[in-house]
Formats: sequence, C-alpha cells, structure tokens
Amino acid sequence: MISGRTANQGIGLEEGKLSERYTNSVNYIQLCPIDAERMNLKTEDQVKISTNYGSVTVNWAPDKGLDSGYVFFPYGPWANQVYAASTGSTGMPIMKGIPAMVEPSEEKVLTLDEIVAMLKGGN
Repeated sequence: MISGRTANQGIGLEEGKLSERYTNSVNYIQLCPIDAERMNLKTEDQVKISTNYGSVTVNWAPDKGLDSGYVFFPYGPWANQVYAASTGSTGMPIMKGIPAMVEPSEEKVLTLDEIVAMLKGGN
C-alpha cells in the first residue's frame, strides 16, 4: 500500500474537510483493474483494507496506472486507520510500502463523524 495526495483531495480541502467532495476524495482506495477482477469486484462494492496496524472498509476505484499487487490510498481519516501510530522519530508515520490485504466487504463505509466517534471511544 502506498499513500499520497490527489488533485481531487486538494479541491475537497478547499471546500472543507467536512464537505462531501473531500470525503469522496479520501474514503476509497485505487486498485489495479486486474486485481479487482480477480476479486470479482463491482464498482459499487466496498472493500476492507487491513494492515498490521488496523483495518477499514472503504470504496474502491480502478487505476490502470497501478501495477498488480499495489494499492493507492489517499491521505485522510480513512487511511489513518491502517497506518502505524509510531513515527520512528521522524514525526510522520510510514505511509508507503505498507503490506496490506484487500478483500470484498459487506460492511458500510463509515462517515467521518462515525470515525471520530470510534476514535473517541464512542463505538
């Protein structure tokens, strides 16, 4: 798994982190179409991405530019669920090259409010 910023995310940030545009720009992963086909994913399906640090259910989109076996996850509250808390004294958690597993999910994609409540211990 690799993470980074996207142009749509930047546009969403201008509208505000509570905007629908921002939410839609960060609550998904991008997959190689070949990998999505192997998982029998349809565009409306959700996926669960898991690492040694956590897991989260998100939407997904195909990206023909990704090689098979790679996943791109835009920075944001959903991606934060699968990063290590430790920064290794750098001030930033590792966000690139994290081994991850992706699988189809029946769970719903949490809203930003639900993620915040979960982090506060409300769920």
